[in-house]
Order: sequence, then C-alpha cells, then structure tokens
Amino acid sequence: MNKKILFCTCLTEYCEHIFNVALNMTKESNARLWIYHGLGGLNSSEEKKIEAIKKAEIRVDDAYRDKLKKHGFNDYMINISEGNVASEICKLARDAKIDLIVMGTHGYKGLEKIMFGSVADKVVRSASCPVTTINPYTCC
Repeated sequence: MNKKILFCTCLTEYCEHIFNVALNMTKESNARLWIYHGLGGLNSSEEKKIEAIKKAEIRVDDAYRDKLKKHGFNDYMINISEGNVASEICKLARDAKIDLIVMGTHGYKGLEKIMFGSVADKVVRSASCPVTTINPYTCC
C-alpha cells in the first residue's frame, strides 16, 4: 500500500488533471501527498536561489492549498529545489522513501518532446519506486 505519494508539478494548466489523479490515488491509499516543483539549474547567488525557492513554495501552495483543503487534506508536504529536475525528483523519492511518483509525460516544454518528456523519461528509468505517468494531452 502506498503511504507517500509524490506529485510532480510544473504549475501549468496541464498539471491540473495530473493533480486530480494524484489526489484520488492519495485518498484511496490513505497516503500522505508530497508536491514537488523543480526550478531547474539557477545561475545565481545562493541568496537569490533561496529567494527563488521561497517564492516557488508560495506559488505551489497558492496553486493547490484550496483544492487540498476542499478534499480534507491538511497534512501535505511541498518540496522545491533547484538543479536537474529529474535527478532532484529521484533524490527526493529515495530520501523521503516515497512509494509512488505521479507525474505528467510532458511538462511546460511538452510540445518540444512529441513522444515522451525528457524529465519523465529520466525519472521512469532512475526512480527507486514505481512511477505513474499521465499524458496531459490525452488523459481528460
């Protein structure tokens, strides 16, 4: 049984469908939801990186807080990082002992990768747990 589910978001409209799937899986498993958003490699000072991470954390919380509360979720985690997004997702999944990753096959650069997004591809190949991928263009 899944006790920790990691939902990966790029904060686009395509992630709304994926979020709903992750939320339903979390409810069905009585699991804890972790929400991850990666900033990619930031070429700036540590101070500016920390500021960017804090701002992103607020954006993620603003994007999902009301929906989570509407469904009775008050206990969720938000994780933001900078660096290689696929590597950071796999590292978080391993370190936090995540049971399942839920993510889109394409992110905000989805149109550039026709078959399968490069982040999703790397996560599927490298993650320490199962990964459910959802094509945001065909799922709903």
